[in-house]
Amino acid sequence: MATVRFNTQFPGYEILSELGRSNARILKARHLDTGDLVAIKHFALNTDAETLRRFQRESAIMTSIAHPNIVKIREVQLEAELPYIVMELIEGGSVCDLLKANGHLDVPTTIRLGLQMASAFKAIHSQGIIHRDIKPDNILYRPLPSGELHFLLTDFGVARLHDQSNTMTGQSLMTYEYASPEQFNDPKGVGTATDYYSLGVVLYECLTGKVPFAMGDHSGIVTFMNKVLADTPPPLTISASGQSLGPFTTLLDSLLKKKPGDRLNDPDELTWLLKQTELDYLQASRVTRSEPKTLPTVVPEQRVTTNARPLTTVQAAPVLPNRETKPPKSNSAGKMVALGAFVILILAGVYYITVRDKSGQISKPTSTNPSTISDSVRAATPPDTEAARIQQLAEIKRLERLRQEALMAVKSVKVKATNFKVGLFGGIKHLQLQLNNPTRLSFTYVVVQVNYYKDGGGLYKTEKVFFNNIEPNSSPIKSAPDSDRGTRVTCKIISYESLDIPQPADSLTSSTEPLN
Repeated sequence: MATVRFNTQFPGYEILSELGRSNARILKARHLDTGDLVAIKHFALNTDAETLRRFQRESAIMTSIAHPNIVKIREVQLEAELPYIVMELIEGGSVCDLLKANGHLDVPTTIRLGLQMASAFKAIHSQGIIHRDIKPDNILYRPLPSGELHFLLTDFGVARLHDQSNTMTGQSLMTYEYASPEQFNDPKGVGTATDYYSLGVVLYECLTGKVPFAMGDHSGIVTFMNKVLADTPPPLTISASGQSLGPFTTLLDSLLKKKPGDRLNDPDELTWLLKQTELDYLQASRVTRSEPKTLPTVVPEQRVTTNARPLTTVQAAPVLPNRETKPPKSNSAGKMVALGAFVILILAGVYYITVRDKSGQISKPTSTNPSTISDSVRAATPPDTEAARIQQLAEIKRLERLRQEALMAVKSVKVKATNFKVGLFGGIKHLQLQLNNPTRLSFTYVVVQVNYYKDGGGLYKTEKVFFNNIEPNSSPIKSAPDSDRGTRVTCKIISYESLDIPQPADSLTSSTEPLN
């Protein structure tokens, strides 16, 4: 394929091909000095100077961010004759391409996507960058040698430019379906929670193959907006493999809250929820696979009974070669006599074996009472099996003793609020939480609830802070969310998980009882 040069529009780059078109044209190019392959995205901008300056500032921040789940921006030229952005080239494609090809993503890939986007959010939101247009087209992937996919977020801030330069009817319908409620009814209220809502829509589509609210060909924008603002997303059903998607309900409900203040809005909490959801899904799948299958009841064709009536059996209809086929002749009386004699011999042998004791003497027949039979079976248990059962009981008691000792040690784990400031007119700022773990236990996570109290003493709001991977004899510190009101705070541990605490014999769930 012959190369096409646009050196007048993109100086220093050789254009190799066109990769695609959406809100902009995307070109594959080579940097002439370094030989690096890049992607150039160019578009016609028609917006105000303030928006351009803001986008230029955010782009400058993005060029300084080096993160494995964010497409690297190399250059931004908004004042050129044909404004463009130069990014690293990702050869794989987009999540949109995967959905078009497969209809959905499997659960492990969906979890992987969510975890990597949580990591990307942590990098951009801490820099004050809000993406505003999270959707499958803007999540790229590259395949790894292991067969897994590595996901990268792209197109930062472009949505803001289009919000300023286009009318609502001129934007992509695909963008509507991933937009948060506040993008429709409160554009000034758009914040980091907006990106979390859009990610929730992406995860929903990856699991089910469809978005929660679709804008059909015959429904207007007003009808669609009312669904996004008021309706509850359709419940999850089952995955393509036949497994229930119920474990994802809590995660998606947290991401798809209508009000930004009620919505999950923390990358660490999102990471924890994704891992917990994956664990719940795997446990549910394991239980389903291990459920015993119902075997068909085998009905004997003939049975000796004390009832004179013949035993009726259900048999499959034989396949006859034609209607005139006759059953073969047989001596039924002779067969019945032989069978009766055979059965009498068997019953006599069973009786002889049953009533004879070890000394070789004949004893009285034992009762056929079920409890007596059970006692006989237990008495006949081989010594090695009985020893194994005793050893198993001893091991259960040992683990329970260790569990109780660990739970006693857990009570010494505490959390306290430190180094916070109260504003002149109220409000908690720069709150730090210190978790003290003086035990030898490691914790996968510890969840702390922070209560903010108003000046009059009433509770203003609560927040959850997640500590992950707590080492033994450690005192990690984590920041808590600020509050615009309140003069006093309290905190307590409301749940935790530790693999060092043996689980009770009848439970596989993590502990949720407060530590303090």
